[in-house]
Amino acid sequence: MMNPPPHFTPLIAALEQLGPHDHLCSIYENQQEHLAVAISFIQVGLSRGEKCVCIADDEKLRDIREALQAQGIDVDCAIASKSLVWTTKEQVYLKRGSLELDWMFSFWKEATELAMSEGFSALRAIDEREWVLEGALGFEHWMKYESRLTHSLSQSKCLALCQYNRRLFPPELILEVIRTHPIVVCGNTVCRNFYHVPPDEFPDNDNPARDVDRLLNNIREQERVESALREKQEELRRTREILVDDISQRKRAEEELRRSEMYLAEGQRLSHTGSWARNVSSEEVFWSQETFRIFGLDSEKAKPSYRTFLERIHPDDRPLVQQTVDTASHEKKVWELDYRIVLPDLSTKHVHAVGHPVVNEYGNLVEYLGTVMDVTDQQQGRAALEKAFDEIKTLKDQLHKENLVLREQIDQLWMFEEIVGSSPALQGVLSRLARVAPADSTVLIMGETGTGKELVARAIHKRSQRSGRAFVSVNCAAVPPSLIASELFGHEKGAFTGAQQRRLGRFELAEGGTIFLDEIGDLPVAAQIALLRVLQEREFERVGGSHPISADVRVIAATNRNLHAAIAAGTFRLDLFYRLSVFPIELPPLRERKEDMPMLLEYFTKRYASRLGKNIKHVDKRTVELFQSYDWPGNVRELQNVIERSVILCDGEVLAVDDSWLSREPVQPNPPSRPPAEKLVDRQKEMIEAALAESKGRVSGPCGAAAKLGIPSSTLESKIKALKVKKHRFKPD
Repeated sequence: MMNPPPHFTPLIAALEQLGPHDHLCSIYENQQEHLAVAISFIQVGLSRGEKCVCIADDEKLRDIREALQAQGIDVDCAIASKSLVWTTKEQVYLKRGSLELDWMFSFWKEATELAMSEGFSALRAIDEREWVLEGALGFEHWMKYESRLTHSLSQSKCLALCQYNRRLFPPELILEVIRTHPIVVCGNTVCRNFYHVPPDEFPDNDNPARDVDRLLNNIREQERVESALREKQEELRRTREILVDDISQRKRAEEELRRSEMYLAEGQRLSHTGSWARNVSSEEVFWSQETFRIFGLDSEKAKPSYRTFLERIHPDDRPLVQQTVDTASHEKKVWELDYRIVLPDLSTKHVHAVGHPVVNEYGNLVEYLGTVMDVTDQQQGRAALEKAFDEIKTLKDQLHKENLVLREQIDQLWMFEEIVGSSPALQGVLSRLARVAPADSTVLIMGETGTGKELVARAIHKRSQRSGRAFVSVNCAAVPPSLIASELFGHEKGAFTGAQQRRLGRFELAEGGTIFLDEIGDLPVAAQIALLRVLQEREFERVGGSHPISADVRVIAATNRNLHAAIAAGTFRLDLFYRLSVFPIELPPLRERKEDMPMLLEYFTKRYASRLGKNIKHVDKRTVELFQSYDWPGNVRELQNVIERSVILCDGEVLAVDDSWLSREPVQPNPPSRPPAEKLVDRQKEMIEAALAESKGRVSGPCGAAAKLGIPSSTLESKIKALKVKKHRFKPD
């Protein structure tokens, strides 16, 4: 399959001048001409957004498809978008095997309306007419259709191209085709109106073939003449434009020069930069308008000179300037200087000047060209900036000193979340809290009930690097001893009766964050051993599990018990105490913080009044004195309860408290302890049970409970019997 030759490219340009309502015929002599016209016609239609209908047999459709694809047109895409439609003569021209004009024109009308409804700008149809040669329809009947089609197209958004092979159709038919089509395509020429030839122009009709040749030659000749005429017109137009251009260019050049000079002067004025030139031999000097302005001279009255230049320079700077300029002139090199000039009003300007030597072809110095810039504003700005920097440095040093004091005050001041107060006792606690928070160390918080141990723990967490992760709180006294290990470390499915599924412990939930172990003094011995392992090795095992789990958790513990007494009684491990008390914090009871009472009263009164929608403006003076004289055995928690109750009962704007609400019983922070002998027995029993649980009920052997406790297995057996420990319950089922 051959592609259309390059000389058919003008054909596309000619076809682009045509539009809806046009009726064309193409007279071709070979397959190349036929395809060139066909694909050019379709290309123009697709580029315009028109719907193209191609009517031909299968072989011709295949040829056209290949030619279109060779021109870079995606035929399948065009068909899918309905931009290109293949059809046959049976579907378009023949109804029940015969040519019915009314049916045909009805078909074209409906096809055009469908194309418009689908969003196309027009309908474009192309067909080949070789099937007409079959003779079943009759040429006269067919020419009647062609003549009527011209009239039909003039009234619709449709254009059509009919292709006739001159070598197949008789000359008489070719003449009729030319007569009935207002536009004829011959080769790469498209001609309009010239071919609508009346029948009487060929009266003899003795040689139709010769008449066809004459017509077609006339078409080509007219195209040649018109093309030559167009070339002459184009040449004349170019000549005229050259003349006009020459005049316009001179005018533009003059205008550009004026604009350039204006822009240069304006640019120099805006940038405070003037230009200058000095002829070395004649001493003639040129200054731009901005240079005159910088040196405070009138360009209409003063004449620029090297002497005028030197006279304007500040006496202190003049020797350096003169020496630099003379040396540079002798050595023919660039010079650059910063100096001051003194104006007639005795004001001073700072300028920055640059000089550049210009030499001739023999290397002789001819002149110096340069610029001078008024940098007074920059100099003043630099001086002001340096002064500001000095002031900033002074203020920075002062601020640093004040910041150190302020930081210490912030550490010790009255607000850490909800930790309210400014007493010396509380300031000491807050200072230690601020220091340990970012250190990630284990903290042991000690203090009586109600002193705010969990509040302090949360404040440590929020100021630590783990603040973005979980804070998990566990009250060790609130969990039954048999369940504490599962609560802290989790358990596997079937680890004990009721363990229906795996459960994550609090340590796993706090991974990457902080775990707060409140009432750590009530932790059973077995759990103490597991906790010690977490602190030492940073790992643990779930109850019933056999694989260690790493733990990246910060531990903060708290207690209101006397841990030293618990260690002496054997209920708390000494090594665990040392691991927990890396950084101990002792919280003062409220009775030692009497100075904080007014602030605490105001804080909690506002909190509860806001919750209840009450407007309490201040606290009765007698109430403040009463609160300061009371010892508060329940500490801040008791204080909160009393204030909340008072706010609920308060009906006015002044908060008052009945002194009967405050208990006058002596403070007993800890209940009386059991005898040491009983504690020792309980302690031994807990340690043995913990070791048996860890060894799964095994007494002897390297992994047995005796080895873990560091005693002979016979000794352990004796103690198990004496203490009535049921070792079998620790063995797996």
